[in-house]
Parts: sequence; C-alpha cells; structure tokens
Amino acid sequence: MTNPIETVRAFYTAVAQGDVPGVVALLHPDLEWTEAEGFPYYSGTWRQPSDVVEKLLVPLMRDWDDFSAVADDFIVEGDRVVSLGAYGGTSKATGRPMRAPFAHVWRIADGKLQRFDMYTDTLVVDRALRG
Repeated sequence: MTNPIETVRAFYTAVAQGDVPGVVALLHPDLEWTEAEGFPYYSGTWRQPSDVVEKLLVPLMRDWDDFSAVADDFIVEGDRVVSLGAYGGTSKATGRPMRAPFAHVWRIADGKLQRFDMYTDTLVVDRALRG
C-alpha cells in the first residue's frame, strides 16, 4: 500500500474485524504511538508494535463490548492523514454505552503507520468505563 489514506483505512478495517495480525502488519517498526493523555490506556509514547497490542488492543477487548473506532472523514496532506470519527462501545464493567468523537493524526512512512496521535474527550470514555 503506497497511498497514505489506503493504509489508514486498512487500519480501521482491521480493528473493525478484530484482526490483530492485520493491525500489526500495518505498523512501522520505528513506531511513535501516543494515546490522548487521560485516556484509560495512556502510558506515554509507545515505540513497538507489540505495545499497541498489549497496551491497547488487549485492554479494549477486555473492557468493552462492541468497541468501535469509525472514521468517516479524512484530510490528507503528503504523508500525513487526519481522520475524524467516533469511538463507540459498551463498558463491560458498568454496562454504560459510550460515544466519543475523535481526531487521529497519522504519519505514514514506507507504506506503514509510523506515527499516531489521538485527540478525544477522555472524560466521556472514563465515565462509561468507571461509572
């Protein structure tokens, strides 16, 4: 995949399908992945694809029913893609539904996702997760 938007769209498709190997295959080995500070899974900038699996994908599957990250608008400039969309899901702990709009800023290098920065209303997510 050489088109940056195709690479980003492939990520959302892999997440929607629960395709962890597909997500990992899209991640650059020289990764910089930063969740929004205040997001339940934030722990600084992750540098390894395995960090995304262990610190994000596994906890999401553990904590949410029907978790989704749906991007419906994309802005592309060179190797940078901004995706706008919303998270959704129901907390397994509280039974509360959640919908939180997001902006994701991606940087593509060598046809892979090299950098990710997330912006979302972390309070909405936290309230659903913890009650």
